Amino acid sequence: MLKLHVIPYSALFTLLVSSSALAEEANSLDLSLQELMNVEVTSVSKQKQPLSNSPAAIYVITNEAIRHSGATSIPQALRDVPGLHVAQMDSQKWAVSSRGFNGRYNNKLLVMIDGRTLYSPAFSGVYWEVQDVLMADVERIEVIRGPSAALWGANAVNGVINIITKHSADTLDGYAEIGAGDYEQAFAGLRYGTQLSDSATSRVYIKANSRDSLEHQSQDLESNLVESAASVSKDNSWNHLQMGGRLDAQLEADTSLTISSDFYTTKMEQASNIASVEAPAYRDFYDEELKSEGVNLLVKYTKALSATSEYSLQSYFDYTNRDEQLYQLKTNTFDVDFQHQFIMGNDHNILWGLGYRFIEDDLHSTSILTSTESPSTNTQLWSAFISDELTLIDDKLWLTVASRFEHNDYTGFEFQPNIRLMWQIDNQNNLWTSIARAVRTPSRVENNISVNALNIAPTQSSPLVKVLVIGSDDYQSEEITSYEVGYRFMPIKTLSFDTAIFYNQYDKLRSVSEGTTDFSTYPDYVTQSTVFENQYDGYNYGAELSALWAINEQLQLRANYSYIHNEFDGVLAQNTKAPGHMVSSIIDWKLHKTLDVNLVWRFIDNTELISGNGSTTKTIESYQGVDVAINWAMSPNVMLSAYGKNLFYPAHLEYEAESILLPYRVGPSYFVKASVNF
Repeated sequence: MLKLHVIPYSALFTLLVSSSALAEEANSLDLSLQELMNVEVTSVSKQKQPLSNSPAAIYVITNEAIRHSGATSIPQALRDVPGLHVAQMDSQKWAVSSRGFNGRYNNKLLVMIDGRTLYSPAFSGVYWEVQDVLMADVERIEVIRGPSAALWGANAVNGVINIITKHSADTLDGYAEIGAGDYEQAFAGLRYGTQLSDSATSRVYIKANSRDSLEHQSQDLESNLVESAASVSKDNSWNHLQMGGRLDAQLEADTSLTISSDFYTTKMEQASNIASVEAPAYRDFYDEELKSEGVNLLVKYTKALSATSEYSLQSYFDYTNRDEQLYQLKTNTFDVDFQHQFIMGNDHNILWGLGYRFIEDDLHSTSILTSTESPSTNTQLWSAFISDELTLIDDKLWLTVASRFEHNDYTGFEFQPNIRLMWQIDNQNNLWTSIARAVRTPSRVENNISVNALNIAPTQSSPLVKVLVIGSDDYQSEEITSYEVGYRFMPIKTLSFDTAIFYNQYDKLRSVSEGTTDFSTYPDYVTQSTVFENQYDGYNYGAELSALWAINEQLQLRANYSYIHNEFDGVLAQNTKAPGHMVSSIIDWKLHKTLDVNLVWRFIDNTELISGNGSTTKTIESYQGVDVAINWAMSPNVMLSAYGKNLFYPAHLEYEAESILLPYRVGPSYFVKASVNF
């Protein structure tokens, strides 16, 4: 695990091209289970290591798994990862979390595409509807459950999702896809890869999709809101266009360069509601067309100094503009990251790095949402990390000690240590354990934004009360101390089990406290201010299991299960609780050398969350669903596919946004797709 290998480019290029050709002829059912367990991952330690020897709860979604399932977006591909709660809110919006704290504005999950952090400074989270790639170009998705902040930084609290796209040498020549259905009304993608020289390859792509509305049902609203919501359109359709490209060049035998860029523009219909002074609902319902656009540019330079030393320098720029009636937010992000890996002596594999991030954002305020400081803010994040993987017993026992040190403009200095132990007992048994501390740093909404969250109806003895939730300079980082133990067992070469148990202690969780009351507008209304604080704490614990049985080259079975128990103080100020049980079973069946079938059944337990009015809790009932995918290779270069999603069970509510948005139900849908390599 300590050796670095510098491969001459000519050999590397031949290897990449040949592996790409083989990938077109084979699929995951042709791989032995041992080969699958030895897939190299990078998210655990920021360096390549076999999945079986990774001291973390990690799950890998391969390109073939994505193709078999027919996932047309990243959240769809993540649906069946153990410990991950993925719920659809409407045609575009998703809630994705690891080990609890889910929601539209989940802020405890770090998500990256090729090392570029997907992050909104408004709430420290991800707008999933604008995070897109051509799914055929995804090499793999690595999902870590549990803290990884020692290497990746603040907000990697409950997990990390690392989306890794293919090297351009693996996407030479052309690929096109087109599809249509009821919910997936129409989608298309085109990519072309070129060998520019003996040492450089590139690709460009364009993709577009149009998705229909999900079904809104008024019984999911509180009784006093039904009449007010009846007059607005429930359209939540979505149109998205994205294009981009990537260049990979081997400048010298020991030096490589990667440049990538993406541009997107999207239009989404949505029905929303905000606090109002009008009876009887005291909420104003409206429909609108939300527009969003963005562009990014990433450059990564890697150089091997010797067979045991390598450094990389990565920088990216990311611009986003989101325009909706509630607010308009423009964000410019510049990030630079340096890391160096080297072997010291016979026992130490050391990785260290430095980072800097600058975010400039401009918030256009409304009557409901305003900035308590300047509408424009500039924030900086300075960081350094170091990790030492120490070999205690050769090829048997490794200890990793790591920590990240950060300074941000909201809370100052943050310290996030992690200790991991990996014990390879024998070829069939691996045991690992981890103790980690991580923090979720404040966002603008908790620091300098005021929101008129709700209005309380007047009574005979009191006037209308406007409730403001106000950010505070005193708001601190939320903290987690996590304890994990994992065990991987392969009793025979066709059967494997991957288990993890965890206990998470949370401190300084977000709460609100009653502030001042302004009577200057009495008797029309009074204004009650509440302030974000860090008064709540709690814990959760649970277990996760993934089992894989490769019965033969034609049939593969996978079962994923997760259990979590939640104990948190106080009234929910954010969604802390995960479903108690989540189960999925996946069958990959190669009926013929040209025909394969993918069958998925999933069960999601009851979920307690903050309801759409933002002031009460609600239980989302458990639901089940079946996905069916049929892929027919008409020829070596042409594939026809048919997919059914969420079949055999009634339409159901999967999740509800904490506020603002109306609830929608997810029901059965169908679509077909044709893809061709040329």
